[in-house]
Amino acid sequence: MANLTERQARLLSLLQNLQNLNTNSLTNTDFSIDFPSIDVGIDLGGISIGSGGNGENGNGGSLPSNIRQVLLGLLNENVDVSTPFGIVSGLLISVLNDYIVLIDNGEQVLVLIDKIETVNES
Repeated sequence: MANLTERQARLLSLLQNLQNLNTNSLTNTDFSIDFPSIDVGIDLGGISIGSGGNGENGNGGSLPSNIRQVLLGLLNENVDVSTPFGIVSGLLISVLNDYIVLIDNGEQVLVLIDKIETVNES
């Protein structure tokens, strides 16, 4: 095996440490990783990490796992929805299987859920 440079040895050590990391044993949700030239700090804000995948945060509440669940949580709220075609704003009155219904200036607007890039409460 060829001799490793110091940087290669540090990267190999980091990779080995990451492979040995058992996410089930994480109790402190604030951690940082020091790459040779990049610092990454992550604050998970009380969200527990584990392979259980039950989608719950540390407060016992359920986290949305997809855009449809986020939208369901915003029913009867004024929202801004961005799509590749522009931003649509209005009162979210319905979330169906593949589209949502907004009321914008008295008009119903239908938006395909697959086309929604972001949604924000307005």
